[in-house]
Amino acid sequence: MWRPTSSSRRNPKAESSSRPPLSPRSTLTEVLRLNQLRVKNSSPALTKENAVQDAAISLNEDLAVLAGIYPDVKYDCLRELLSRFDGDSRLEICTEQLYRYKNEWMKGRLQVPPREQDEQIHTEEQFRTQQYRSACSWLLQKEFNSLNKSAIEAVLAEVNNAYGKARPILQEIANKSWRATLQSLFRKKKDTQSLPTFLWIRGRIGQELVPTGDTELDNELEALFVRPLRTELAQSQQEQDFTLAVQLNEWEAQQAEALYECQICYSDTPFENVSACNTEGHIVCLDCVRKSLKEAIFGQNWAQSVEPALSTLKCLAPIDPRCNGHVPAAQLEQAVLLEHSGRELWDRFEERLAEKAIFDSQLPIVRCPFCPYIEADNFFTLETARQHIQWSFQPSSRHRKILAILACEFILPTLLFVYLALRLVWPSLLPTLFYTSLARLASTQRTIRFQCQNPTCKRRSCLKCHKAWHDAHSCDEPLLLSLRQSVEAARTNAVKRVCPRCGTAFVKSSGCNKLTCVCGYSMCYLCRKNIGKTGENEGAEGYRHFCEHFRPVPGTKCTQCDKCDLYKSEEEDVIVRKAGEDAEREWRNKQKQEGKGGNSNEVDNLKINHDLLAERLSIWQKFLRGDWTVQGIADEIVAKVVIVQV
Repeated sequence: MWRPTSSSRRNPKAESSSRPPLSPRSTLTEVLRLNQLRVKNSSPALTKENAVQDAAISLNEDLAVLAGIYPDVKYDCLRELLSRFDGDSRLEICTEQLYRYKNEWMKGRLQVPPREQDEQIHTEEQFRTQQYRSACSWLLQKEFNSLNKSAIEAVLAEVNNAYGKARPILQEIANKSWRATLQSLFRKKKDTQSLPTFLWIRGRIGQELVPTGDTELDNELEALFVRPLRTELAQSQQEQDFTLAVQLNEWEAQQAEALYECQICYSDTPFENVSACNTEGHIVCLDCVRKSLKEAIFGQNWAQSVEPALSTLKCLAPIDPRCNGHVPAAQLEQAVLLEHSGRELWDRFEERLAEKAIFDSQLPIVRCPFCPYIEADNFFTLETARQHIQWSFQPSSRHRKILAILACEFILPTLLFVYLALRLVWPSLLPTLFYTSLARLASTQRTIRFQCQNPTCKRRSCLKCHKAWHDAHSCDEPLLLSLRQSVEAARTNAVKRVCPRCGTAFVKSSGCNKLTCVCGYSMCYLCRKNIGKTGENEGAEGYRHFCEHFRPVPGTKCTQCDKCDLYKSEEEDVIVRKAGEDAEREWRNKQKQEGKGGNSNEVDNLKINHDLLAERLSIWQKFLRGDWTVQGIADEIVAKVVIVQV
């Protein structure tokens, strides 16, 4: 055993005496180090976790800035660009790269139509933290234990690690395996809307979930599965309670002989289910009131049944057709809201009343092309032009030269004589012509961007082409081009694969199903499993991953193994066609044109706004079109001479 000698023993006093004197800075450092009240540093693991979360927050902030600068670039392109660069100047570098090499980075990933300026980025399009990715991968591996880990990670890379998007894809892949085929003989296939039972706390199935280790994923699971289930159960319980209460109320009314006869359907009903007009007290049951309102809204009985001035129905009793009473508005609303879909019916009734009131007002209106919102147009009339329009002569001396030439040619005295004669015969003619021209001139100088004030819409549109508004808006963009680009992008995304290691997206055009990325990662195109040398206990298979048995008829299913085929391709035609149809349907829904029956060149059912923004024609074109009336001449003179200030 080694024993320290005298020479090897250290003398603390001698060592401390041999040290040089500490500087003031080092003394302060030593005091702070020995301070027992100082805040202790957190653990290295916690510090690393916070750093990863801060990095995700910083990336999402940069993503929001880039999405606002380039609204026509898809989010996946922006995420890929931000992932390539790092450092404090990452945002500036990415902005410059898109400015200089936008087409090279986009590679066809064009957002059509461009996003709104203030559109919020959905959580599924943002960068996810490492904790969320790990929890999501663990959850999917536990649910789809028949699939390889690399296949699950490949699907997660394709959908930006979004659990809600990855689960249906993995469900479809798992249903194609031989295990799913055998299980389908004994049990029903799993529904994508149902949550695995292992995630429910024992004894509280349908009420509380087992924590996954990430708060964001827990909230997402609750929003996907728990809240809809709770809402459905609450609605079912409420309907059962209401049905039982109605039956009990009718039974009690029968026992007390307190039923009333409806004068339309002649059925006996309790007092809580009847309505009476305000003059003669004619009794009508609420069921007949609801049916009459539906017939008035969706049928041909609006003028005979509705009292628009009072926002209610007229007296419905046929016993006295001359009755001038009406159903109280409160009872009408109560009758409508008793139904399951009563809120939609009542909203439609109020919209119909509003449209009737606006139509009767004869005011120029502006409609939102995406919802029923209507507002009065700020179109200037003759009366408003006199009060609200300020005008002045143009600073140019053109009108002064015109007046000088007219005076020199002795025309000015003639015009003065005509003016005085018109003032005596028709004193309001010239002021009417002048202020009407001012109103038309002011209307042509207004902005063409329209902001909808409907709380459920809030979309911006163009008053000229009635399409969605985005910065650098161009009314000449055809809708056919927009539809084609949306469908092509959806078809490409349906067959693309994403490398889980580097995030590179690619599409197989030909060849075998063994795909190798530029970073060296190898995967199967069909099941997305890692078959390269970097797999964890499952890789390094290479071509052994595919079936090697001989088949007399090429293309048929192998009867000796369940491996993937080397040259078999997915039903890409079916997948691509379905993705294209879904994208077209989504595009038409955005354009308020559901179904496939609409015209691809124009969205015919968009509501037309009050168009005051026709392109200005030349003088000769106006003459040929027949616009050279007295008012037209006045409009042309005012436009050349006057400046309006709205």
